[in-house]
Amino acid sequence: MRYISTRNAAVQADFEKVVLSGIADDGGLFVPLDLPLFAPHDIANWSTLPYDELAYRIIRPFVGATIAETDLKRLLKAASSRFQHRAVAPLHQVDRNEWVLELFHGPTRSSKDFAAQLQAQLVQHFLHQRRRRAVVLGATNGDTGLAAIEAFKDCAEAHVVVLYPEHGVPPHQLQALLAVAQPTMHLFAVDGSFDECQRIVSGLFNQWPCAPYAAISFNSSNWVNVLAQLVVYFHAVLQLGGGQRPIGFSVPAASFAEVYAGYIAQKMGLPITQLIVATNTNDALHQLFLKNHYSRLRANTTLSPAMDLSTFSNLERFLWEVYEHDAEAVSALMAGLEACGEMSIANECWLQARMIIDSYAVSDTETLNEMTELYRDTGYIVDPHTATGVLAARLYRRSLVAPMVTLGEISPVKSTALLDTLGISVPRQACRDTAPGGPAHKRIRPDDIAPLLQQLDAL
Repeated sequence: MRYISTRNAAVQADFEKVVLSGIADDGGLFVPLDLPLFAPHDIANWSTLPYDELAYRIIRPFVGATIAETDLKRLLKAASSRFQHRAVAPLHQVDRNEWVLELFHGPTRSSKDFAAQLQAQLVQHFLHQRRRRAVVLGATNGDTGLAAIEAFKDCAEAHVVVLYPEHGVPPHQLQALLAVAQPTMHLFAVDGSFDECQRIVSGLFNQWPCAPYAAISFNSSNWVNVLAQLVVYFHAVLQLGGGQRPIGFSVPAASFAEVYAGYIAQKMGLPITQLIVATNTNDALHQLFLKNHYSRLRANTTLSPAMDLSTFSNLERFLWEVYEHDAEAVSALMAGLEACGEMSIANECWLQARMIIDSYAVSDTETLNEMTELYRDTGYIVDPHTATGVLAARLYRRSLVAPMVTLGEISPVKSTALLDTLGISVPRQACRDTAPGGPAHKRIRPDDIAPLLQQLDAL
């Protein structure tokens, strides 16, 4: 399997380089030259496989010869071993033919554990094999950074650098970040938004200042994040019809990796007939699919903070797909977006995307109503992010016959304060998103990242 850049087909890499990277050398993102296509009867035969065995069937073609079969199976088994439910990602029925896929049974109780646990296993394997060291770098507004910290805490070959908006992280997650004091973990509070954190990270990958260390992204720009999501889709489809039954998904837009993964999973053979992008009032993606206009706006604070952003790196991979792998067109689109902060895509490409993708923007009031009504009618408790997806699924599903599955990305235990105000009591569960220690963080501004550069130089 060979990978190329979304902006230049001449920039190529194997799976190892893709794992040990942030972005391609030309600023684009790595994508596989070809997608594997699985026959319906092969997919149907996977319905009884354990999660790690299913992951092996899906991920193996993307790995090529870079990892031996026995090693890959061992790494995938380890990646799913820390999830606290036997099914890893169980389904819960919330209405007639409507389901929530619970992706929050990992160590930090969010869907980000799927990618983080897989990435840590793959990165550690390659670093140990090559006797290299790395900096795993990214931006977070809570869950992504905590998942990366937890996954890489025992990886002696890697330092983890986390940037987070100083005033954009929920209190309980900020407390967990402030508690991190391991010597290989370096956290920086940014006086700005999550999108500004992302821009700092992108700038560092474009001009990496720490040459002795490989620069690896823990954000969804790294292809491993997409691989982890692909397995999730196959797992859900197999549980609801053995891979033969048409199915739709509603995706709370905490990133675009999940939407992009669903889009290409359908190309790989899954009978996915609809993807609903559920946003909050930060509706850049909703405007793209509704009106073919995408813009990067300053994010508003909402009840679903993981979705308070307008920068989505995997949108570039999606454009590469709908533009039929035209790297020149994608490069021009991304340059225009960077220059003016907004973008529209070719009408035929937009119409192609709309054949499978719908969207809906959910207000805070609608979110609270959905959380309350779902609990009243079913006894099932969801966090505000999942509530946006469940409501969008109910309002915009195209078929009552095809099952509709909402990705439940964050455990309700992380929203206990909000749920308490609604009179909903959440059973307390252990959540390994805290660590003993004290604050060892530094503060930076988007226009002055000198403390961050000094930290990298001191590694």
